[in-house]
Amino acid sequence: MKVILVVPLVCFLASAQDSPDARALLKETGDVLLKHKSYQVDQRAIVDLGGTLPSRLEMVVKIAVSNPGKLRIESSSKVGDSVIVSDGEHTWMYLGTLKQYTKTAAASTPESLVKSMVPGMSGVMDQIKAKDPYLSAKITGEEPVEVDGQKIDCYVVEARLEDISLPGSVDMKGGVQKVWIDKSSKLSLKQTITATMEGGPLTAPAQMNQAVTVISQKLDTEVPDSSFTFTPPEGSKLVPEFKGPVKANADLTGQAAADFKLKSNIGKEFSLPDLKGKFVLLDFWATWCVPCRRDLPAVEKLHQEFHRKGLVVLGVNGGEDSETVNEFLLSSKLSYPILLTPDGGVMQSYRVSAFPTVVLIDADGKIVFYHVGAGGDKALRESLAKLGLETESSH
Repeated sequence: MKVILVVPLVCFLASAQDSPDARALLKETGDVLLKHKSYQVDQRAIVDLGGTLPSRLEMVVKIAVSNPGKLRIESSSKVGDSVIVSDGEHTWMYLGTLKQYTKTAAASTPESLVKSMVPGMSGVMDQIKAKDPYLSAKITGEEPVEVDGQKIDCYVVEARLEDISLPGSVDMKGGVQKVWIDKSSKLSLKQTITATMEGGPLTAPAQMNQAVTVISQKLDTEVPDSSFTFTPPEGSKLVPEFKGPVKANADLTGQAAADFKLKSNIGKEFSLPDLKGKFVLLDFWATWCVPCRRDLPAVEKLHQEFHRKGLVVLGVNGGEDSETVNEFLLSSKLSYPILLTPDGGVMQSYRVSAFPTVVLIDADGKIVFYHVGAGGDKALRESLAKLGLETESSH
């Protein structure tokens, strides 16, 4: 009798060890694409909204990324088409409904683009990342998902979501998410969300059903350079900014600067509270960013001119490892500290969607200058002069 009991117990323990933790699996699938040098993922998204004014949105989204710095995001639906292209130096964003496009500094990541495009979306994504968004999570089984004609074995994870505040004063409540996660690559191949939407333009609570399915995927295969070339569609017009809710870049001028605590490439720690009472210039950059490299001598010159007058210049590298940064610094003549951002939190706080982004903070901790893209030296010096920092030649 004892032997009969031992056999199922051993099988149970083996099964428990083989099955991954549901929350850890959700986190891993959220970060998995960051580990790949390049990828192409095509998705089909369907969003149904009930209530007094039911609606349905179907969209195909094609994403191509070649790290570092190159990406292309295309979406097509009955509402209109959009194209976002970044070649490592510039980012173009085209909206078919307006027949307009913008040209801005190089985008840093697909996530930062989404955050910068829609007012309020940064806050949504940050609140999700700041805490565990799941009230509960469990693996409910295993099920194959067909991608590119092949059936791929997946874990099925079901999670109950915390209530989330969305742009436009809309609240998503009672959310339930199901995710089909590739057992091998850990990529999310399918996910559904059901929730109740309240507030904003909704006159009554409405049921929302969303489904996103991967229809094609290629991981770590070379993406043609032609994918990262933007050709303006016929009849389209270049504009400095879109009219309406979609924006090309953030502007934090006038806001309180977010606290940070970061280590430099040589291990020295810097934090904004420790710099209270000083003027602080943050230059967000990356080694692969061509405009950044062009602007670095100008940043170094500002450091040389004003560091004895109370200006602290800090180069904030965008997510690269210390080895990459140190190798680059061997051939560059930068004497100001270079800070590393291993988790990207400070870039989220400062809404950095493109490189370079330059932020000037006054002695009271308020942002007095915020510039996205290269060539902002003249305007930056004007802001420094207003703080009482200017060279003798500028008098």
